[in-house]
Amino acid sequence: MARETIRFDRGTLELGPDAPEIPRALWDPRTETRRAAALHFHQLAAAADASNRKLEGDLRDRWKCEPRDVAVLELRPYQAQALASWNAFSQRGVIALPTGAGKTRVAIAAVFETGLPAAILCPTKALAQAWVAELRRHLRGQEIGLVGDGRRSVERVTVLTFESAYRHMDTLGDRFGLIVVDEAHHFGSGARIEALEASAAVARLGLTATAPEPGTEAAGRLESLIGPTVFEMGYRDLVGTHLSKVSIVRIPVRLEVDERAEYEARTRVFFEMRRSFMRLYPRADVAELLRGLGRTPDGRRALRDRARALELAAFPRAKRFVLRTLLERHREDRSIVFTAFAENAYVAARDNLVPVITGETPARERQEILAAFKEGRVRAIASARVLNEGIDVPEARVAIIVAGALGPREHVQRIGRVLRPAPEKHALVYELVTSDTSDARRAQARAKYAPQSPA
Repeated sequence: MARETIRFDRGTLELGPDAPEIPRALWDPRTETRRAAALHFHQLAAAADASNRKLEGDLRDRWKCEPRDVAVLELRPYQAQALASWNAFSQRGVIALPTGAGKTRVAIAAVFETGLPAAILCPTKALAQAWVAELRRHLRGQEIGLVGDGRRSVERVTVLTFESAYRHMDTLGDRFGLIVVDEAHHFGSGARIEALEASAAVARLGLTATAPEPGTEAAGRLESLIGPTVFEMGYRDLVGTHLSKVSIVRIPVRLEVDERAEYEARTRVFFEMRRSFMRLYPRADVAELLRGLGRTPDGRRALRDRARALELAAFPRAKRFVLRTLLERHREDRSIVFTAFAENAYVAARDNLVPVITGETPARERQEILAAFKEGRVRAIASARVLNEGIDVPEARVAIIVAGALGPREHVQRIGRVLRPAPEKHALVYELVTSDTSDARRAQARAKYAPQSPA
């Protein structure tokens, strides 16, 4: 290795003999150097600054600082407070704000204030395109890079999908001093965390509508990768002021006779196996139960039958009828239909002659549908999960939640799609619930997370 104190190498840092000591550095016999994940560069930089010594190979020397005036963004008071909290935590941490509360603007303010080259990570191709459009609007005259959705253009400010970051951050990780992680809760599961470990960014900002519970494994993981939750505000603080007023209407439906017979037949064996398993392992959780059943042919068959029962409860014939009625009632309003599964979204789209957006929808078609929706040429869109996160559709006033599959966080995000404020707007959320099924139990579990209109 050269006499540089540090060198970025494929998502890691090679440390010379005179480099500061940092935790988690390991000896690499191939190069006879210590090596650490690029994530830990901020510790090296802090150690060098504390001892008032020059760090040879300092990556910060490559990051030309070009700050901008944050005042032009006209941050709302709570947005300014969120940014100030992030700064107080050494520009490392997670900001939790409800969908529609302007997390994107806070992130752009961080780009302005730090003036550092920035990587913006987001979970989907649709959201990546939305980020590019928003960054172009605020960073006029500056090229915005995009890695993902068939593109690989790297600029001073670059948007990457999570998958693209996972694939390419080992070569791009020394290019950015700031990393913004939209929908940061995804990394709490441990999936694709190499994308953040391979980045040397000293400033890190996570954005989410639903931060993990303090003390959980997910919260600890996010703190190590991005930082702690530094600011949190919920729907109840903003509905009716900075977010639209909202009414939530729950509509129960029942399975028809043949559907009920099939549902009970397909769940009977699973419930019997679950009771037996829990008697043997009373402290087991759901994940352990599913793994245990998956080890035997009979167990796997029971799981397949249960999956089919869940699909049946999520979109029975009664929900299809109610959905048609609601879309007819709100034919003058722009509405978003959310289903649990992509197949159900296609059925809903065919039933009601509305476009559908799924993960398989090409970028150009997706953009054309969203543009038509914003302009009022399309009255409704059906989707399973693509519109759950980040897509800005302030024109939407009605959300019809046919079913959910991912729990309270998904529910909060979906409601948030219609809470973006507009003059005289009062949003409506319909939740269709199949009585006496797993669908009803899921709805009950997530009900407490829904916002309420102010009195």
